[in-house]
Amino acid sequence: MLYFKDNSFKDAGKKVQRYIKALSILRFLLVSFIAFLLLMPLLKNRVTSVEQPIIVYLQDNSESIKNAMSIDSASYKNNTTDLVSKLSENYELHKYQFGDDFSDQLDYSFTGKVTNIEAALEEVYNRYANQNVGGIILATDGIYNEGSNPIYSINTLNVPVYSVALGDTTPKRDIKIERSYYNKIAYLRDKFTLRVDVTATNCAKEGTTLKIFKIKGKNKEKIVYKKISVKNNDFTKTYDLEIEATTPGINQYQIEIDKIPNEATTENNVQRIYIDVLDSRQKILMLAAAPHPDISAIKSAIQINENYETTVAYAKSFKGTISTYDLVVLHGLPSGNAPITQLLSDISSKGIPVFFILSQQTNIAGFNKAQTLLQINGANKQLNNAKAAMQSGFTLFTLESTMADNLANLPPINTPFGEYALGENAVNLLNQKIGTVNTNYPLLILEQSSAVKRAVFAGEGIWRWRMYDFQTDANHETVDELIGKTIQYLSVKSDKRKFKSSTAKNLYYETERIGFDAELYNDSYELINDSDATLTITDAEGKAFPFNFNKTAAAYKLDAGIFPVGDYSFVAKTNYAGQKFQSKGKFSVIPKQLEALNTVANHQLLNSLAGKSGGAVFYNNQMQAIADSVSNNATIKPIMFSNFENSAFINLKWLFFMMLAFLALEWFIRKFHGGY
Repeated sequence: MLYFKDNSFKDAGKKVQRYIKALSILRFLLVSFIAFLLLMPLLKNRVTSVEQPIIVYLQDNSESIKNAMSIDSASYKNNTTDLVSKLSENYELHKYQFGDDFSDQLDYSFTGKVTNIEAALEEVYNRYANQNVGGIILATDGIYNEGSNPIYSINTLNVPVYSVALGDTTPKRDIKIERSYYNKIAYLRDKFTLRVDVTATNCAKEGTTLKIFKIKGKNKEKIVYKKISVKNNDFTKTYDLEIEATTPGINQYQIEIDKIPNEATTENNVQRIYIDVLDSRQKILMLAAAPHPDISAIKSAIQINENYETTVAYAKSFKGTISTYDLVVLHGLPSGNAPITQLLSDISSKGIPVFFILSQQTNIAGFNKAQTLLQINGANKQLNNAKAAMQSGFTLFTLESTMADNLANLPPINTPFGEYALGENAVNLLNQKIGTVNTNYPLLILEQSSAVKRAVFAGEGIWRWRMYDFQTDANHETVDELIGKTIQYLSVKSDKRKFKSSTAKNLYYETERIGFDAELYNDSYELINDSDATLTITDAEGKAFPFNFNKTAAAYKLDAGIFPVGDYSFVAKTNYAGQKFQSKGKFSVIPKQLEALNTVANHQLLNSLAGKSGGAVFYNNQMQAIADSVSNNATIKPIMFSNFENSAFINLKWLFFMMLAFLALEWFIRKFHGGY
């Protein structure tokens, strides 16, 4: 329409009219193409990508490798660098080292305190699941001292493992402390057993001495000496040594075995252990009106828990100080012959929890006066034969789900005849079942109180329960759990400090991060964290390490990181409402000596890993052959992916330049020939 209907083009000269058809075609194509683009056409493209195989190089960075590489470590590092460089030409190579942690930096420091090959392979699986992993190169001596056997991880990975066998498999002349067994917690003045396994290789007819020292700062105190005679080249023997806990706190003991001539290494001749000696054993006084078989039964149930130290005494001859006890169990008291009026007054004034157990010696009138938990009226020395019926809805502590049935099967016990009335804070755990009738007479009552707790067992005959329990189940678990949970509930002390800080445990390995928690309470004992809190850790030399707590939802938390081996104390501080609060504690960091326990390389494990996965085993001087083995493995190959993508036609840049060319060409022809 522009070129054929416009008169200005008709009047143009013949030279211009010759180009009108061409110009109209250019303009027609341009406008048509723009109109076409307004429809937003799409292009469907097939995109193809190639994913090269991933080769994962895992370097064991533990101390056992350092011993294996002590002679030729520089050569090994060069061989590793050359292998990595060669594999990187054709594969996507990822390097990691494992020991104390899993890192993507190879520093060849060989300082790791543990070796967990299974965890390293598991980490590879987690990082590269559903990716094109061609193979794993595992450089290690095959010695692992944490985790399970790595052979079980191969099926999960489903890739060939090429093992670089390091270390020496030849058993060396060596005597060592294989392992030690001990309770990490002991109680002051208790004797505990330290079990030590001694192993010797190629040391027949040698003699040595096993020694136990107690470490006090820089001094060593001799505890035990034990002569050892090695009878053959493959020697293993266990020694049980008895030690007394004489000092509260964290006690350090050093186990030593004298070295023998020409021993390969003496690092495994010494082992330090740390035992937390507690002086917090709760003291329980069982005070009785007269000898009774229930006393022995109850004491046996209590002493299953090592946290309790039980003393049995009789009211008429007791001359101890009641304030030294954390809980008092009164059996048959107060009685007619022993009203213990002053003793009950002292117990009440000192805020000591008390557990009343009624018997035929109990003076019921005196009992009613001594406490408000249970009142028995109309008692006239008559007794009921009652069985135990457990009450539902009891929440002060939990018992086994079978407890109700087990208690129902126990024989009847003797309970006072009378009218029973519960106090305001009383919670009933057991009721009396007399004959076939479930009564509302309580048998075992506990006080629900945040202050001083009390309990009453309204009967005698627990010894029958314990004997029947053993006769039917060959154990005393039912009765012991009932008594134990009751004693535990009564003896637990509530911590009323407004600011408390603590660490998860008293002993940390040198590879563990040390964390702290703190809590701050207002006058209503509501948990708050309005103010800032600080923590200062001090080592044995007096060097201080200050930290600031991080605030959580309503408390405080701190990750102090890793500390060197040693003994530390800490003080947490905060200010709130014009008051200063602080909380103190101690902890110790102990060494991990796992790497020194086994010095013989386990190449059999590496052969099993390689054989089961379709890989191979190589040595330090054969590392360049690994690249050839990988390239010759037909299963290690690139994966080609293709997919279709839709894109807007208008996004093609060459369309813009084509349309621009149409416009430019039309404009140039018109201007060149004098058109408009």
